[in-house]
Amino acid sequence: MLDPGVLMRRAVRWTCDQNNLKPDSLSQFDSATQEHFRDLSMAVADHMRYNQLEYFRPFAHQLEFFRTRSDRRGILAANRIGKTVSTCYETAMHLTGRYPGWWEGRRYNKPITVMVAGEGWSQVALVLQNELLGAPDIKQADSLGTGAIPQACIVRETMRSDGANCIGVEIRHTSGGKSYLLFANYTQEVRQLQGFKLDLAVFDEQPPDDFFSEIVTRTATTQGQILCSFTPLKGLNGLVSKFWNREEGYDYIRVSWDDVPEYDLWHEPFLLHSTRQQLERDYLPHEREARMQGRPIMGKGAVFQIRSWPTYTTGDFDFARMPTIQRVIALDLGLVNDKTVISLMYWEPREREAWLHRQIVVQGIEEAVSTQYINHLLRPEVYGTPIVLPADASTPGRYTMSSTSIRELFEQYELNVIEGAIMNPADAQGRRTNHKSYGINQMRQMLEVGTLHVNENCVEFLREASNYYVDTQGRFSDPDDCIDSARYALIACLQGIAEPWDDKNPQQRMAAQRDRYVRYDDSNKPSWKRAYNAQG
Repeated sequence: MLDPGVLMRRAVRWTCDQNNLKPDSLSQFDSATQEHFRDLSMAVADHMRYNQLEYFRPFAHQLEFFRTRSDRRGILAANRIGKTVSTCYETAMHLTGRYPGWWEGRRYNKPITVMVAGEGWSQVALVLQNELLGAPDIKQADSLGTGAIPQACIVRETMRSDGANCIGVEIRHTSGGKSYLLFANYTQEVRQLQGFKLDLAVFDEQPPDDFFSEIVTRTATTQGQILCSFTPLKGLNGLVSKFWNREEGYDYIRVSWDDVPEYDLWHEPFLLHSTRQQLERDYLPHEREARMQGRPIMGKGAVFQIRSWPTYTTGDFDFARMPTIQRVIALDLGLVNDKTVISLMYWEPREREAWLHRQIVVQGIEEAVSTQYINHLLRPEVYGTPIVLPADASTPGRYTMSSTSIRELFEQYELNVIEGAIMNPADAQGRRTNHKSYGINQMRQMLEVGTLHVNENCVEFLREASNYYVDTQGRFSDPDDCIDSARYALIACLQGIAEPWDDKNPQQRMAAQRDRYVRYDDSNKPSWKRAYNAQG
């Protein structure tokens, strides 16, 4: 509900705009004209009070949000920029079928079912219910209809409530039917949200993953939309990460304080610089990027507290001309619905500097087909590079569809496989483990000081690392296949397993490989097992 003073000033501004007048010129009118203007403005104010949707004037960033086209659309935004207003006014348009002339987004030409949800009943009433219906307490009957949904569209006799909170209400649609508006909060049990269909779901701030999954399921058979507005204070995880990484089907805009003016389109103070400066002083330092820029906060659970990743482009470094450069290949092996990741890392031992130069990601399938990635290791430009494998690479049949282990298979192809599984360095008691913490801490420290560089083409590694979290029990998040592969490579470098560049070109390497097969001596084998070659 708008303050009466603000409402009247908007009515005056609207009346002036409609009559091509400037507010400064009103004092020049005679008394009769001024009185007529006053009566006209008061009539506009009375109409505006219960028809806010008709007078909605969006900011540029709100128009940008309305133009996004995906079925899952979001605003990752700073505080106090009108993100909830954006989703609520769009919700009102869809519920009522009343679209302004400038609207370019999706339209509903029939009644729909909508659920809006927030973090708790108090927040839902104070923010969402107030913005949509005009009252945080439905017992304030005179205020109902002063929000985004026009008073004439609210079918009051259908309203279900729980104290001050509206649970559901019918909304008149321009088609002649009635839409239905439901309110929910994230503390409800998920089982209470089953068994109904939704055309539109609106989330104010980040929902729990199970709550989001259940509500999204409710939109599956209606090809429904999802609208989300977040100030990303919970970090780059869950639903926020899907938007931030623009996963398929997700689209968003990010809005910072720099994107909004000091005054709104009614020429009323909106977010003055003095207010921004005071809020900046009030916010905790680690919150400022989220609250002022709309960037996901780096919470205490984030493993890599890095905003600007030390990436480079292929061609920035000429490794062949670095006299002391070394290299190593590491694999993290996957099976069904799991990835196998091959990492090529360069290492400068004197400066203890590493480059994650390339990662090949082989998606998991129903059966392990090791030749999918062996072919990558036989390529001339990397053949002969030392290869480190995890412990389960020696398990017979685990990745080969035969009694042979992946390690034995690699050896049969005469790949330069390092003996034994890649492990962390021995501790003070001489014990060697493969606990993630050691390698992850080494990666984190080197990334922070800029001695571990990542090729910008390693996009899946960067995505995993940006979303990598550890919980209070010390458990690392999934997926982390690309991280594990890079971790093995770095541990190999730190333990001196990497080998120098052999200074051969690809043709020389392939010739050496060919000679190895040609000179292979199988004279002691039975004749039926012998492999005949060009020399034979």
